[in-house]
Amino acid sequence: MSRDDLVECAALMRCVQRRELDRIEIPEGPLDILAQQIVASAAATEEWSEDALLSLARRAWPYRNLSEETFGQVLHVLSEGFATSRGRRGAYLHHDEVNRHIRPRRSARLTAITNGGAIPDNFDYEVRLEPEGLRVGSLNEDFAIESMAGDIFQLGNVSYEILRVEPGVVRVADAKGKPPSLPFWFGEAPARA
Repeated sequence: MSRDDLVECAALMRCVQRRELDRIEIPEGPLDILAQQIVASAAATEEWSEDALLSLARRAWPYRNLSEETFGQVLHVLSEGFATSRGRRGAYLHHDEVNRHIRPRRSARLTAITNGGAIPDNFDYEVRLEPEGLRVGSLNEDFAIESMAGDIFQLGNVSYEILRVEPGVVRVADAKGKPPSLPFWFGEAPARA
């Protein structure tokens, strides 16, 4: 334990003694997490009965009121996948609706291991040079969201002017050597809870 850890622990203990704890709000029945847990449970065994899996899900507080209908809809999406421009994706289960059994598809185990959690560690925006649409790099999500059209930043040794910020993409033009705006950054401290 470092000296900083010790100081932080002492401050934490004082907060606990004064009952100054972070308030935690548990979301009610988040379906994305339910889907992850169903895939992980299926991947961990050969076969589940639909009733046993529903019973397991309901033992977790956020899913105590999970209806069979909603559970069935999640199973349907996980077994049928969803349509994309490149075909159907995201089918991780074999769902035998007659016998009400669920088995994992081959991709389920790897998906469960590599995609756990609801919040990505980080999210970067692609930087696309216009008019070609050429990908020239990426920016941290916070930097991208805080930026506006006309801002200038530097990637490598090239300055770029932001044309617009779209979901997941920052469209830029060559700033032709103009000096970049000052960057911003922030540090993170752990929460008390």
